[in-house]
Formats: sequence, C-alpha cells, structure tokens
Amino acid sequence: MKQINRIALACLGLAFLAATANAAPKREKLVENIVAGEYVLEEIMADPATAIPSDILKDAQGIIFTLNYRGGFMVGGHAGHGILIAKNPISGEWGVPAFVRTGGATIGLQLGVKEFDAVYVIMDLDTVRKAYTGRIDFGADAAAVAGPLESSREARQNIDYKNAKILVYSNKKGLFAGVAVKAGWVSPNNKGTQAFYNTDYNMPEIVMSDWFELPPEANALLQRLNYYTRGGR
Repeated sequence: MKQINRIALACLGLAFLAATANAAPKREKLVENIVAGEYVLEEIMADPATAIPSDILKDAQGIIFTLNYRGGFMVGGHAGHGILIAKNPISGEWGVPAFVRTGGATIGLQLGVKEFDAVYVIMDLDTVRKAYTGRIDFGADAAAVAGPLESSREARQNIDYKNAKILVYSNKKGLFAGVAVKAGWVSPNNKGTQAFYNTDYNMPEIVMSDWFELPPEANALLQRLNYYTRGGR
C-alpha cells in the first residue's frame, strides 16, 4: 500500500510539473520582459560601437530581443526569454510585441561572458513568419551575420551582410558582437503572448495584425524603436 501511495504521489508530482511547464507565465513577468527589451535596445543604441544603423532598421521586417543570459550566452541549452516585433507588410509600421523562447549552446560560457544581450534584426518576411510559427536555428536555418555598425560607414557597404536574413547585434564589442551568429534558437511563446493580450488569437494573428491595440506597458519600447528607426540618436 505504501509503495502504491508513493507511486501515486510521484505521478501527481510529475503531472504538476508538466502543468507548470505548460502554463502561461504571469502577465507581470511578461511586462518585465518588455521593460528589459527596451533597456537592451537603449543600451545597444547608446554606443556607436554597438548601435544598429537606422537604414538597417528601416529595411528590417522584424526584430527579436533576447534578454540577459547570466552565466553565459544561451548556456547549455537553457531556455530564456525574448520579444519579437514584426512590421506590418502592408503599412510598413512596427506592430505589437509578442513573446518567444530562446536558447542555444555554451559559446558565451566558453568565452567568459557573464551577461549577453542580443538583438536579431530580421531582414526578410519569410524568416519573420518562421519566428512566430516555428523555430529558427540561427546556425543552421538562417543566414545570420554580425550586422554593420553605425560607427563604420565602410562596413555598411560590405556586401557580405546584404544577403543575410538576420543581422546580429549585441551589447558587447569586438569578438562578442558576432558570438550569437554561430548558435542559438528562437521559438514562439504562444501562451505567453495570448496571456499578455488576454486573447485566444494565436501569434500570427497578433503579430501581423493592424487592429490589436498596443498595451500601455509596451508604449515606451515601441516609441524608442520608432525613434531609432527614424534616425534618432
């Protein structure tokens, strides 16, 4: 009888863990991710040595912010958090933010990176669609390269990046600017996005819509993104 009870308790524990893993995150945590995304963008754009050129943002079809990988960038396949914002293909305006899961290999840990924030600027619509419907493996699926910087006009004429589907930027300089190119993945967090907007619509309808209202908590991030896209410094 005791053995049966232990088995029953173990089964209940496993069921609880599975339910917790599949549960939508609390809205407060999602709002924290939005605020962190704004901080990542501001930090990267504040320094010409890491800043994304405005003409890149104007040509972009989407952008993904990955948030604070402490102890190494995408450590040991550990899943993290990110924010996806896509442009409406008709209006060309930045849309409402959605949420993604991120992870990858131990590159950052091997290089001694304690924190590594990265921004993936998506240059084609097909890759944006894949980001909110499936999974992107940056090393395998996407032609990702370290993006040209605001500080170097010569680099912006480099043809190596012009055929890339994703341009990678980070809050680290030099070697670290291209670390994220070689590894990592992004997949949609549909439950988190639905929880944030309190809706049953799925990510494609939310991300590409022109009728979902921007939540007040995301106003600052979108204002800052639009400011930098227009060339603001």
